Amino acid sequence: MTERRRLERHHVSNSLEVFDLDTGDHLGRVVDLHVEGLMLLSDRPVDLFRCFALQVNLPMRLNGVHEFLLDAETLWNRQSLNGQQYWTGMHFTNLPEASRQCIEKMVASL
Repeated sequence: MTERRRLERHHVSNSLEVFDLDTGDHLGRVVDLHVEGLMLLSDRPVDLFRCFALQVNLPMRLNGVHEFLLDAETLWNRQSLNGQQYWTGMHFTNLPEASRQCIEKMVASL
């Protein structure tokens, strides 16, 4: 796979759980994050080239909130080495300013 990433990925050590706002389904947790996208680790494959309205829950209060919202599209996915989980790359299609500030604050502390 050719590397096309322009920004450095930041590994997230805290558990950032991700939910589909349209269905309420738990999609997985954030593994890597930057202001243009994230990598998700999930127990089931996530549909490719699909747009999602997402809620990312924070394990702590940040900028006065416990979660942030954004829209993202899935660009790629692959099965993990153990074959029981899936990695999915997502690109943000709409990142509200409050969500951007949360992400910037998180990655600045990593």
